[in-house]
Amino acid sequence: MLQIVIKQISFLILFIGFTFSVFAQDNTNTVKPFSGSSQFRKLSVGINAGVMRPSVIIGGSNDFTNPQDQFGFGANLKYQLTHYLAFQGDFMKGKLKGNQDKLLGSGRPPDSRPITSFETDLKWGLSFSGVITYGNINWLRMKNFLIPYVSVGGGLVSYEPKIVKRGTTELVPFFTEFELPIREFFVPVTVGVKVKITKALNVDIGYRMNFVDADNFDGYAYYTVPPEQSSTVKKDKFQYVFAGIEYSIGKKSKSQLMFDNPASRANSIIQSQINTLTTKVDSLISKQKSLDDTDGDSVADLYDKEPNTPAGCPVDASGVMRDTDGDGIVDCKDKQLITPTECQPVDADGVGKCPDPECCKTRMGTGDGDNSNANCPSDYPSLTFRGNGIRLTRDVQAVIATIASKIKSRPDCKIMIKGYPETSKSSQAACQKRVDAIKLQLIEREGVSADRITTNCEVGGGDKNTVDISTN
Repeated sequence: MLQIVIKQISFLILFIGFTFSVFAQDNTNTVKPFSGSSQFRKLSVGINAGVMRPSVIIGGSNDFTNPQDQFGFGANLKYQLTHYLAFQGDFMKGKLKGNQDKLLGSGRPPDSRPITSFETDLKWGLSFSGVITYGNINWLRMKNFLIPYVSVGGGLVSYEPKIVKRGTTELVPFFTEFELPIREFFVPVTVGVKVKITKALNVDIGYRMNFVDADNFDGYAYYTVPPEQSSTVKKDKFQYVFAGIEYSIGKKSKSQLMFDNPASRANSIIQSQINTLTTKVDSLISKQKSLDDTDGDSVADLYDKEPNTPAGCPVDASGVMRDTDGDGIVDCKDKQLITPTECQPVDADGVGKCPDPECCKTRMGTGDGDNSNANCPSDYPSLTFRGNGIRLTRDVQAVIATIASKIKSRPDCKIMIKGYPETSKSSQAACQKRVDAIKLQLIEREGVSADRITTNCEVGGGDKNTVDISTN
């Protein structure tokens, strides 16, 4: 009978393992490492039922040759302290029976035993055990849905045995000098497995051996000892094969500590960081490619409408080669940057057909009197900055290029770069940096002689974010 029960329990374990594994939910990845156990469910309650038998699987001596299976049930309360360790309190109740209907190991009947059968009413058994679980930290599988465990503890069992003496059929109370029911210390040793069904519900399947600290649990001392005495070396024992359900108490968002797999969580966290970093690197690489400047004209390929501009040719904010006077000859090839409209069309070098005015010929380069700059350009565009910024944006650089074109067409003209700071030192410093940057751009990038440019920053007189260019 015992072998049949073991086979049935083994089949049930395999069936539940394969059937309910699909319901096992992933552990949450929001749990931070080394943050304690407060983010998990640790307290659980359970009920179980099964078969009780006055013998154990490891063998040993028994007072009756034919142990019988009887119904039993129980309940438990467990607190999971760590992944590996828990404490559990158990209650159990049931009946145990046995008789002498089978032959002894030698093949002869046990007719020398004065008691032919017994029946013990197990009023209750209360115990407290330490539970060790295995397989919580699993490097082979990400999900834990089946956790084996072993528990050992101690407790108190209350029972009332009755016996049938040889030659009679009447079930009578066990003869003892103590009052019934009898209470004795016992040691429960359990092996089992927890199977996870949902985030809060488990199946608990186990086999428990209970070792009673007395030889009167079956109402009969070991057969070599008088019935009214208790053997001190042949203590009674019984087993309990059970299956039950266990409910883990806690918030719905929390997972059970017993089924948590830190290895899986660590893998998920690391993989998430790797994916995030990979995405950022890919984005930076893509962005960098889009900001490449193949032709070196200071306009990124992403915005460059002419990505193959020849070296040395000034371009506008769109990367298109400038044609300041609109004569169809780009500035880098135009030998006459500012050709009046009335002098166009121009030749291949951008030179118009109009002769220089006599007035300008006589005045060019003389610098005499107050009228030396009388014919110099006066319609220079202003440059605008944002806040206290001093960076020369593409638009500002385009305006500077236009100013340079006008200056180059009149080598006898000089200009002043003028800003209008506020009274604060920071505003005045920003103004000076702006006018110096503009001057440096005209000299180094546009090729204007430094002695033709002066700068000035005076408080008031204009907008603090505007820089004007005027004939000096």
